Amino acid sequence: MKKLLAKFTILISFIFALVLLLEYFSVNDSTKAVVAGLTNSSDYLSEGSGTSDIIPMIESVRENDDTTVLVIGDSIARQMFTAMKDDCPEARIACVNAAINISGQYMLACEYLDNHPNATDVWLFAHPLTLTRTYDLDLGYGYAVMPFAIEGSLHYLEDETIDQMASVYGRWSLNAGFASLVDRSPVNRKLFFGYMRMHNSEYEQANAYEITSLYILKLKELCDSRNVTFHFYSSPSTEYYREKIEETRADFENSSLSDMYPDYLDSVYYFPTEWSKDSTHFGGDYASREVYDWVVSEAYNEFFMDLP
Repeated sequence: MKKLLAKFTILISFIFALVLLLEYFSVNDSTKAVVAGLTNSSDYLSEGSGTSDIIPMIESVRENDDTTVLVIGDSIARQMFTAMKDDCPEARIACVNAAINISGQYMLACEYLDNHPNATDVWLFAHPLTLTRTYDLDLGYGYAVMPFAIEGSLHYLEDETIDQMASVYGRWSLNAGFASLVDRSPVNRKLFFGYMRMHNSEYEQANAYEITSLYILKLKELCDSRNVTFHFYSSPSTEYYREKIEETRADFENSSLSDMYPDYLDSVYYFPTEWSKDSTHFGGDYASREVYDWVVSEAYNEFFMDLP
């Protein structure tokens, strides 16, 4: 019996050592691609993580500079306003994409305000469908959770939001160390996302604007408490999304967001779908500063910079 137990212990130790060795090589930058090929996880060398986009943005809003204005928003806002950043040196343009969810936009704003005591304005531009995103099994973890967990920003969120994230991704996944291991290894990503998609489901909001209503209110209150002016507008939208946006109107009108910003949906600026190559962003000849300036002049009655 003792010999059998000893052999079993040796076997378990050997397997454990192999797992550790595999883990070591899967997180090593010089060998992870080889390990990914051997484990059929090459797709996860890029899939499942938004850290390369989001962490630099978190670092940028923490940067102790002379800017006093923060501009955040989704990828439509990013396309338009990044083109203007050289003309507005007092503004930190930190628009990213819709996948970070409204909670991600809120954390970016918190990081900026905590590092810029002289801030005067926060501008948020978000497409209505950006505001209806929840914690899903597609991009949610890699963009809305992982980068912020690694950077230690999740503490800005309400306990109920942490519980919502945990219900989808597991509470351990909100730990910075765990998130970093998932991010660094394609094998870990494949195992984690595979398990999550098999056993979990996305967070179902009671109202399509549930999460957004909470964090728009919190951001407005935070800005007010620091004598910072909060500006909230929709990003421009192609006509392609008009019907889908209107389908959310009942939820919008039944949310506290409607009480705070009753004209939000009615003020969406729609541009022809033909101006876009992907039905969302400006494309071709319409992806130009001239067009952006014209759209801004048509869409907004105030703006964070004076256009030429």
